[in-house]
Amino acid sequence: RDTMSVTITDIPTANAGPISMSVCANNPTVTVNGTIGGITTTGKWTSSGTGNFSPSNTQLSTNYIPSAADLSAGQIKLYLSSTGNGDCIQARDSITVVFTNPPTVNAGTDKYICKNNIATVLTGTISGATTTGIWSGGSGTFTPNNTALTTTYTPTAAELSAGVVNITLTSTGNGN
Repeated sequence: RDTMSVTITDIPTANAGPISMSVCANNPTVTVNGTIGGITTTGKWTSSGTGNFSPSNTQLSTNYIPSAADLSAGQIKLYLSSTGNGDCIQARDSITVVFTNPPTVNAGTDKYICKNNIATVLTGTISGATTTGIWSGGSGTFTPNNTALTTTYTPTAAELSAGVVNITLTSTGNGN
């Protein structure tokens, strides 16, 4: 007569993070923080795309640098799979990464004003990831305010004396 012992281990688990995330195409590095549990604590990232992991796809917390083809496709999936599973079946989880269009800004054409008619209407447009913006660069006043895309700018006496003022429209609320 002989006996043997059968050890039952926990199954491996993998958690890639949220189900999906949006990343702006002009700032496309994806930071992932996965977890592996159960019988193992090691894992490996893979992608449906053609980008690269940095510093390594075997680190649970790493970055994915998408390729131009990934950005062009508009979305990819990142997969986290457990490694060192012993006799257990590998665990796998995924995250969908959607690449959104970056904001575009148009401050309008250059304006020419006369010193006896100094208020000028600024009409800017913003599209893409956001539709909000802020005017800056002058010392004068914006009416109703510098966050209205269509606003009236009244230059200061110093700006009138200098003969030029540069006004910039910058997108806000850009997310990542």
